[in-house]
Amino acid sequence: MATRPDETAKLKKRAAPAKKKPAARKAPAAAKKPAEPGKAEVLLRAGLKALDNVRNDVAKRQANVIEGLLGIGHGKVPSLGLDSFGIRKFEDVFDQRVATALQRLGIPGADEVQALRDEVAQLRERVAQLEGSTGTATPRGRGVKR
Repeated sequence: MATRPDETAKLKKRAAPAKKKPAARKAPAAAKKPAEPGKAEVLLRAGLKALDNVRNDVAKRQANVIEGLLGIGHGKVPSLGLDSFGIRKFEDVFDQRVATALQRLGIPGADEVQALRDEVAQLRERVAQLEGSTGTATPRGRGVKR
């Protein structure tokens, strides 16, 4: 397949490197004014300062909570109390999770144990009444030697 001469000329023209224009002369660096901070720089610095303040505040609060829990605080434990940090909520969730796990294992809950205690107390009273009414019953091990 042969190409026509006019097409070949067009292809060569496209493939030829573009001529470079002479670079514009720049003003000497000493003649320039010092650059003033732009809005982007001001916002960036303000944002970084705010992040630093938050980071410092979080670090102080964490230190106060840990010192309060361990009882080693050099200063006063925060007046906000542990409730504001979610410690009480965490304890409640933990207690519920443990109770659920114990229930799955078949260990009786606090209500069931209290019901058993009440039942044992009633049975002891009933035994005491029966022993008192017969008058002849003696407690084990305190009778006559054989």
